[in-house]
Amino acid sequence: MKTSKRIAARRQIHAAIKHYRSGEFECAITLCSAAEGQTPEPEHPEHLFQLLRQAADAKPSPDGEKDDFNFAANWLKHGWGNDEVDIDETVVVFWLSRAISKYRAAYGTGTSEMADLFSWAADSGVQES
Repeated sequence: MKTSKRIAARRQIHAAIKHYRSGEFECAITLCSAAEGQTPEPEHPEHLFQLLRQAADAKPSPDGEKDDFNFAANWLKHGWGNDEVDIDETVVVFWLSRAISKYRAAYGTGTSEMADLFSWAADSGVQES
């Protein structure tokens, strides 16, 4: 099978959406993390994770601690720390938003599956399938 970064990221996001809807949050986060990593950095990086990093750099936490936006994905991948963690649905939505926003920023479009999840993921242009 021949594939590309774009195809792989799109498939990973679509699979993450299915896992999210099935309540399989671990799989959804892991796939979103992979898709985000697979997607090239856009020419104009205005996707969610980039904006979060810029905001964190501009206004550090009052306690001096750095925000760990990757905790859930890192825990799932490496298993550091506790044997168990709670994964709130908002964390999964955060990861889906990160992956989809970077995909849209890099490729200039979303897919119908992405738009069905988040209306902002749609594009006035042609939708991929």
